[in-house]
Amino acid sequence: MDFQKSITKENLARAFAAECQEGARYQFLAKKAQQEDYQYLSTFVRGLAKNEMSHAQLFFNAITEHGGDNVQNIEIKAGYPFRTGELADIFKMEAENERMSGESIYPKFADIARDEGFNDVADLFDKVSKVEITHKNILTNFYNGFKKNSLYKCKAGVHSFKCDECGTIVEAKSAPKTCPLCNMGQGYFRIDFSII
Repeated sequence: MDFQKSITKENLARAFAAECQEGARYQFLAKKAQQEDYQYLSTFVRGLAKNEMSHAQLFFNAITEHGGDNVQNIEIKAGYPFRTGELADIFKMEAENERMSGESIYPKFADIARDEGFNDVADLFDKVSKVEITHKNILTNFYNGFKKNSLYKCKAGVHSFKCDECGTIVEAKSAPKTCPLCNMGQGYFRIDFSII
């Protein structure tokens, strides 16, 4: 099929726009987490933003590789979320966005790309959808940690908590309120998903 007449071209553009917006929203979320003294969460979410921008680059590259210089403008119609709220609620909303991308939208785009003969694009959508599911799981764990007040507490026994600022490791049932070495707040301690 001619790429210029394909649905895949529009789907790649929609995915590009969605990933750019997701990257921006994660930057906003990281800033909010930092303002609320969740430094490690802020750093972690900035990593997710970087992932999303990498996905955007891959979708952009696929458009230019298949369309060459013939792709000047792609008109798309799509909805993108503009929601805010408490930090925990934003994690829940973003987890749902990632779930939709990973379980529904990108697999559908992959099927269309295969049907249109763009197997490389189908593989790209499949691979990105797997990352989005991982993001959904991480964000869900953060949300659950907030709701259960267990972000910095072990389910059982003693666990290692590492300060992301100075590297101090504390063996305890919960992360200390401040680091015993550098005095940074609890929000600087790494969160191990196995304890949430």
